Amino acid sequence: MQYIALTGISSQVLKELQENRIRTIEIHSPHNFLSVYNTEVGDLIFLTKSSYSDIKAGTIGVMAKIKERHVSMHRLVSRSEEMFEECETFAARLQLQMQGIARVRKVGDFVMGSPFFVDADSVTYLEAK
Repeated sequence: MQYIALTGISSQVLKELQENRIRTIEIHSPHNFLSVYNTEVGDLIFLTKSSYSDIKAGTIGVMAKIKERHVSMHRLVSRSEEMFEECETFAARLQLQMQGIARVRKVGDFVMGSPFFVDADSVTYLEAK
């Protein structure tokens, strides 16, 4: 099955998701934000600690269902005597519910500005290596 992949997720976050079954995360990185932006509540996604350039067939990750999704913009303003600077950033907040462990079968092309897809199969705990 094809999933949108979120990459470079910390081991601690993945561990907490596996232990607690539900976890809220906030996404700031541009490549993951663009992937999240193309999801909806109820979608299944694939999360892994590997970076997008290191994912290959056999990479293990977590399948999770999006329970809640919120995209927001943050405006940062800094001012000194010489200059005034304003910066806007986007963030996505996801509440995820773990569905199981998955192994990548095939990696899609990584194109900047597009979601990152992988084909992955669900595995039982004993099969995950």
